[in-house]
Amino acid sequence: MGKLGKETKTLLIAITAVCLISFLLAGGIATLLAKNFQQELLLHDYGVAGHLLNNEKELSISAFTSQPNENDIERGRAALASIGYDETTSMRFLPAVQIYRNQTMFSVFLLLVFLFGAIYLSLFLYLRRQHKAFSNAENTIRQFLDGNTTSRIECSQAGDWYSLFHAINEMATILSAHAENQRQTKEFLQDIISDVSHQIKTPLSALKMYHEIIESHKNDAATVSSFTEKSQREIKRMEDVIYTLLKLARLDAGIIQMEKAPENLSVLMQDVLERFETWAEREHKTITLSGKENVVLSCDALWVSEAIGNIVKNALEHTENGGHIEVKWSQSPLMTQIEISDDGKGIHPEDLYNIFKRFYRSRFSSDVHGIGLGLPLAKSIVEAHGGTISVTSSLGAGTTFTLNFFNLTDE
Repeated sequence: MGKLGKETKTLLIAITAVCLISFLLAGGIATLLAKNFQQELLLHDYGVAGHLLNNEKELSISAFTSQPNENDIERGRAALASIGYDETTSMRFLPAVQIYRNQTMFSVFLLLVFLFGAIYLSLFLYLRRQHKAFSNAENTIRQFLDGNTTSRIECSQAGDWYSLFHAINEMATILSAHAENQRQTKEFLQDIISDVSHQIKTPLSALKMYHEIIESHKNDAATVSSFTEKSQREIKRMEDVIYTLLKLARLDAGIIQMEKAPENLSVLMQDVLERFETWAEREHKTITLSGKENVVLSCDALWVSEAIGNIVKNALEHTENGGHIEVKWSQSPLMTQIEISDDGKGIHPEDLYNIFKRFYRSRFSSDVHGIGLGLPLAKSIVEAHGGTISVTSSLGAGTTFTLNFFNLTDE
């Protein structure tokens, strides 16, 4: 069972002390009972002796069975005292008393042996079960400390130990969740740093090269103008990457609190449309809005407008000249749904599961201008509103993005 603890040793010593005291008390009680028996025996013998002396001519069974009177007792006491048999007679000279004392002491001792034997056996079984439970708990805790954060103490039974084990398991779960959160935060920061460094490496290299060209052609106005314009494009690209990544980081970290308010979707969509009208007209593309004018969505208008704008922008980038983009919305008691459809070239099936990944570029796409952050940002914005975003597409037939916002009461 292993080495006994201090508390267990103290308990065993206390029980053993109680056991010894009980045996001593049992001996004393047996002696006291024997003395009482001796007194009763003396009174009986006094009565018998006195009755026989007072009725010498008549021997009757009543001398042994009837209650002796005071006269019989006193005469018998005097008679027996004359031969040395009285209260001072030691019980060792009285076999009946000695037998009674020994039998009483044996019975009491036997009862105590069974009683304390049962106590010690129960205590042994209890301590063995306790030792096993705590050994298993200790091994599980050590496994947890060694890195196995899924280890949990078995606590399916009832009892004080298992209440303690259950509390330890709850603490382990909280610690595991905290550690996992720390790990995810660390990975998140590493990803952000890696994304930023990777995405600005190429523009920085280009800017360095453009600067060298400008320096070496200071007197060539056309060259200086051309590479200055290219430098501005690269700077704009870096700004877009950094600002968008910062938005994504703040959304993913839960730093941004959506300032929700009832917004008329028709007005919101019209604002989005106005941002892309010039682009659409320049490429002979059309954008139409379709939906009831009284639909109201509880949302942060600025962020939702950016999410929808990113999807419309993506549609414009992947739709040929003369193409059409439709933005429509509807509302049911359960949700508000927004669909953004185009009749462009569609998304390759291999890309459907990757388009919401940061900086993802399809090997089937000829687009070289996008930075691959618009759709991930749109997804993060929708999810920050408690909504979902999905996409369906057919090659050569177009793509539809569906945004679902559930009509939940704000806390």
